[in-house]
Amino acid sequence: MTTTTSGDPLFTFEGECFVPTNRSRGPWSPDALHGSPVAALITYCVERRLGELVGERNGKGGGEGEQTGSLRVARQTIELFRPVPFARLDVAIEPVRIGRRIAVFQTLIHAEGKLLTQASTLCLRAGSQLGSVGAEFASEPPGAPEEATPSLVERAGNRWTSYPGTLEMRHAVPPGGSEPPVVWIRADAPVLADAPFTSTVRAASIADFVSPFANMQPGRSGYVNADITLHLNRVPEGEWHYVRIVSRGASDGIATAQAVLGDRRGAYGASSAASLINLS
Repeated sequence: MTTTTSGDPLFTFEGECFVPTNRSRGPWSPDALHGSPVAALITYCVERRLGELVGERNGKGGGEGEQTGSLRVARQTIELFRPVPFARLDVAIEPVRIGRRIAVFQTLIHAEGKLLTQASTLCLRAGSQLGSVGAEFASEPPGAPEEATPSLVERAGNRWTSYPGTLEMRHAVPPGGSEPPVVWIRADAPVLADAPFTSTVRAASIADFVSPFANMQPGRSGYVNADITLHLNRVPEGEWHYVRIVSRGASDGIATAQAVLGDRRGAYGASSAASLINLS
């Protein structure tokens, strides 16, 4: 097994392509990526492209990060209709609509000429002067990560490094039991070694855990998700984020799950997934 250290990146950039590192591998096969590094990669590329477009519109050189003229990611849906291989990946970002209050991007990921996954990202303009109206639900944080039980999630029998096994996790409510799971995660893997590790990318890198935490059974995760949807109502803060499962349903080999995502301050968004039963 190849070891990784804290802060190791998920990809390198070579000849206009993103090349996965060992840290991006999934637990099912060493030849396929985990969904979280794919989500982080898409989010990084969208934020970078959004910064360039806003910079061009403002007559500046463009940039990276979540504060791009107050336009920021509010919703992102990724369709994982093929396994993403441990191979050179070509990422294409197409602006669908760039307006004053809204921006929409389509992302396509190819390897060796084959389309592997696609995503739609919706960015909305934030304004602190607008405030917030309405009730908030499930918004309080589940204590603090230091109070939760340390756990290393790693698929039994793996002979390779996989993304979940490189993360620090702490269980406020462990997955696989009768209660809805609540897990703190400290994601520390930037997309590239020299790239800004924005809080939006950090949130995207844990959103995929909604499916395994909701569907986990003793000894196996039970289902493999075919999509990831992330919603963000504010910019996340800090290194520690939690996934709180709030809904799960399953029938005829298909499961759906929803989770609240948050940080030490409380909830900042949500994630959801549709999954197919996995009998291996």
